[in-house]
Amino acid sequence: MSQSHADLMRRVAETDSTFVLKDGLWTGRCLICGGPLCFDERTGDGATIEHILPRSLGGTNDLRNLGIAHVRCNNEKGRHWDPRRQHHARQDRYAALLQRLLADRERRWREGPVDRERVV
Repeated sequence: MSQSHADLMRRVAETDSTFVLKDGLWTGRCLICGGPLCFDERTGDGATIEHILPRSLGGTNDLRNLGIAHVRCNNEKGRHWDPRRQHHARQDRYAALLQRLLADRERRWREGPVDRERVV
């Protein structure tokens, strides 16, 4: 994983109130399933960036459109819900999923960088 990708993951984790940094690991909750996850601060290994509104639909790297997710959850979201594939008949369910993820991201929002010495 590139350093810039790991840096972006760090910036997302810093703005997600479920994440804390301790001993080089960010620990928090997957945006998609809510389950526990952790990833390496330097490499980003252990998790992935979730684009809530996919880039294919105009989503950006704005921090409010990004979350941290398990790799399998992000892959499942893409496989089951990516509108480029076949899911045009389930657009209402897809829209509801996006709204839930955006609302969860907003609810978890934390301003500013995390104090690296403090564990919440």
